[in-house]
Amino acid sequence: MSALELTRLLDAQPQPDCAALTPFTIDDASFDDGRVVLRFAPQPAFRNHFGNVQGGFAVAMIDVLVSVAAYAKTRAWLPTVEIKSSFVAPVKLGECRGEGVVLKAGKQLVFLEARLWGADGKLAVHATATAVVPAAG
Repeated sequence: MSALELTRLLDAQPQPDCAALTPFTIDDASFDDGRVVLRFAPQPAFRNHFGNVQGGFAVAMIDVLVSVAAYAKTRAWLPTVEIKSSFVAPVKLGECRGEGVVLKAGKQLVFLEARLWGADGKLAVHATATAVVPAAG
């Protein structure tokens, strides 16, 4: 799967209002691996008192990364039920780059990992997440 194929799939779907807050482009994608590389547009409204991206907004970008990675692997939107984020450096304001990957996809749960680099290119956030596969019915 290519980034273009995933972009076409996502563009063909209705977008929730919250998607407007974290606009992104897809740089790379793999259906087989459940791996995506996204670039987030600069969002000046995410600025905190220190001039960096406020942590909650950084976690929102992490959630986008794991959600799109899970979608690439399963072809379904899965609810995120847990995210553990570690802030290893300030997320510098500007265009941010992130990578999300499925670690394991089971029948009930999908385990994921994500990283977010700030506009300065430094790794800023590392996270693990769990998404639930809704029961058929």
